[in-house]
Amino acid sequence: MKPICRHCHFLAKEYREVNTGHVHAFSLNKQEREKAALAPQEMVATHYSLNCHMGVWDEGVSGSTEERNSIINLMPRASGCFFFPHHPAMLFDAARELQKRADENRQMKRSNLYTRIGLWVAAGALAVSALVAYLKNV
Repeated sequence: MKPICRHCHFLAKEYREVNTGHVHAFSLNKQEREKAALAPQEMVATHYSLNCHMGVWDEGVSGSTEERNSIINLMPRASGCFFFPHHPAMLFDAARELQKRADENRQMKRSNLYTRIGLWVAAGALAVSALVAYLKNV
């Protein structure tokens, strides 16, 4: 799965109440995500604005759809955002926690790789040192 906003769980549609200013955010459903590939300007009703629920980008309250296609379908975001694959019926809080765990596991794997490399280098240096000491005594 390509790490773009259309495939991310945090792609949200947001509605702001006019009188109170309350914000209601919803994850896009499967049909809206499929429509995003074909007609991004028509994927959600006009009273919604699109944004990243994690705050990476926000279309704003103006409802401007000029850059919507490039943001949702074209820009790879895996390295510069909180990308987490979409899971239907999952709440944002659960997705946030699972994304955090996945990121921690990824960092731990990288750290373990460096530790293993360091151990192999140390073992190699010890073997070379032992070989040099053996050859001096012979």
